[in-house]
Amino acid sequence: MYDSQRSEIRGLFGRLGLTTAREQFALVEELIGVRLSAVTDLNREDAQRLLSLLRSRVHTSPRSTTGNSWSDRDEDTWIDKL
Repeated sequence: MYDSQRSEIRGLFGRLGLTTAREQFALVEELIGVRLSAVTDLNREDAQRLLSLLRSRVHTSPRSTTGNSWSDRDEDTWIDKL
């Protein structure tokens, strides 16, 4: 797998809130049917398929909230627009 693929996959997992290897490996198996025992088990082709599916999952997943109304606002405020 390319370093750029690994980096993007890591970022997408972060956006989905998946922080542990166990969670991430389970999603990899669910999405592309590959059981991983280490990150290095993922080849370039499988990584590309995974990226496509992760992007789609991030795009369609409900937006997570932090519990902070300022951080979770949907629109820019007049302060942001300055």
